[in-house]
Amino acid sequence: MNEPKKMPLPEQIVQPQAKRNGLVLTILGGSLFILTLSLNAIFSEFPMAFLLAGTGFALVTLALGIGKLIEPPASLLMNPRHIVYHHRKGQLQLSWDNILRFDVPRIQRGLNSVEIPVIGFKVHNYDDVLAHIDKRMAVHILLEQRQLMVVALRSQFPDLEDYTSYFDVPSRFKTESGTIYDGVLASFAQRMQHMRELLGYDLFISENALDRPSHEFIALLHELQRTRQSYLTDQHTD
Repeated sequence: MNEPKKMPLPEQIVQPQAKRNGLVLTILGGSLFILTLSLNAIFSEFPMAFLLAGTGFALVTLALGIGKLIEPPASLLMNPRHIVYHHRKGQLQLSWDNILRFDVPRIQRGLNSVEIPVIGFKVHNYDDVLAHIDKRMAVHILLEQRQLMVVALRSQFPDLEDYTSYFDVPSRFKTESGTIYDGVLASFAQRMQHMRELLGYDLFISENALDRPSHEFIALLHELQRTRQSYLTDQHTD
């Protein structure tokens, strides 16, 4: 007798808003580049300053557009078991069971509390994160979030002038389980620890990777978190 097939878990696919502008930027950059070269060819006394400025702006715009187009079509794949963050550099998988909380982080600027355009995740343990991240992706996040680290440091320690200790490359990192990591994963683990101390969260996903405003996305995450157990239970009993 054949056993009933288990139904696949529902999956939420997130296509980033930033990618939608890729084609427009590519066409705009290419058009400006052609227009600038054409004007230079038509007018013999076309100013060199305009030529350099025009081609420079066109090439930057074209590069930005192409960069957006070559990104994966989906930035996030979410199902009742985990969240997968996709990038052309690799991916990071975050288990729902390892998530303590998530929200939009805030920093103090004078008397005002200001939101940062990212989603922050605090996790139970680092080992599960480090076991499910590509090293190239870890390098990308370390570089991408340097500015986020500086913003957090300026908010928490406005009188601190030397941030060197926060950007030192560790020789190794020991997690609470006793597991020792080195190289890129040690740096990534140390960055998570620093960001937890500064902002209260370990991992961050930029608002540019989302398909809706941050607070609407937080509401979606809460809904998925609330309903995910029923899907897992149904799959287990099938």
